[in-house]
Amino acid sequence: MKKHYLAALTVSSFLLSSTYAFAAPNNDEVDHVGIYVGAAYGLLNVDGDDQDFDKEDNASRLFVGAQFNQAFSLEAGYIDFGQYGNNIFNTELDGYTLALKAGLPLGERFTLYAQGGNVWWKADISATDDKADVDGSDLFYGVGMSFALSESLDLRLDYTRFDVKFNRDEIGILADIDNFDTKVDYVSVGIQYTF
Repeated sequence: MKKHYLAALTVSSFLLSSTYAFAAPNNDEVDHVGIYVGAAYGLLNVDGDDQDFDKEDNASRLFVGAQFNQAFSLEAGYIDFGQYGNNIFNTELDGYTLALKAGLPLGERFTLYAQGGNVWWKADISATDDKADVDGSDLFYGVGMSFALSESLDLRLDYTRFDVKFNRDEIGILADIDNFDTKVDYVSVGIQYTF
């Protein structure tokens, strides 16, 4: 169901952007510089060490950034991963991010980009009858594409990998595990407004 929802959202977004591109006047003066804000929604796929997790969940993200030119920007955000896990191990995870984005402009409206940075996360973990609140910081990286709908409005499609690592001292409730690493893949569609 969630896959179909995201697919429909993605297709409708691209149809909307294509329609807008044909209908909008040819504007070679799209300004990609400034402070921007935005929001995104997407799906998660989570893998853990020797654990079978529920493969699908959704996550929402808010972000703010500074676009120095069409190629480089610095972006901060908040992401709510929701809850994921299985019948043994569950976690509710959210965090704050800071990333550097490097883009490759393809004309005035399309930009492909790579991003990398750090996520400071907090997790509420439950396993069997025990619970724990832990936090940490890890790296993340990803790629994406943006399409300028207008001088101020961009449509974004992102893929991001978060490597969230729980150390043994953080998860005493799982004392038989030395370390527990989760790989969180996040695919999202978002909208960005540049001031």
